[in-house]
Amino acid sequence: MTTASTDVTQHQADDRFAAGLRSAGLKLTSQRGAICRALAHMSGHHHPTVHDVYESARRTHAGVSLATVYNTLSALRDQGLLYELGPDADGAVHYELNTEAHVNVVCVRCKQIVDLDHSHAEDLQGEVSRQTGFRIIGGQFLYYGFCPACAQGQQHVAD
Repeated sequence: MTTASTDVTQHQADDRFAAGLRSAGLKLTSQRGAICRALAHMSGHHHPTVHDVYESARRTHAGVSLATVYNTLSALRDQGLLYELGPDADGAVHYELNTEAHVNVVCVRCKQIVDLDHSHAEDLQGEVSRQTGFRIIGGQFLYYGFCPACAQGQQHVAD
């Protein structure tokens, strides 16, 4: 992807998050704007924690507070624009910025999270909607295991 197309994609994600805040009835302050830009920059290749978002947003707006990051992420979560993946083994909550149906695979040792696009995830999403009557806004499968590097380390420990 070229720099120009990357900038356009990040701007669209920024707009998506900003629009979500406005839909939630929140004013797009400079702090919230910095948080939206940080999320847009991370979108598609990172599963940030609150502290990741905080540190990234503070690079462009030194006045961003941790409370504003928590509140903004909660508002975006409530709007269905991101998901909480839950706490990892260290207690840090990671956020999923890709709300399309897909599979997440989490390494229980190094905390790496890998997205796996899979057509069956969308098929299951449709089936869930049909069986429950829910209007599904997104979904994910979450698997836990050892990434190849950590699995290699596991074998050495077991030997």
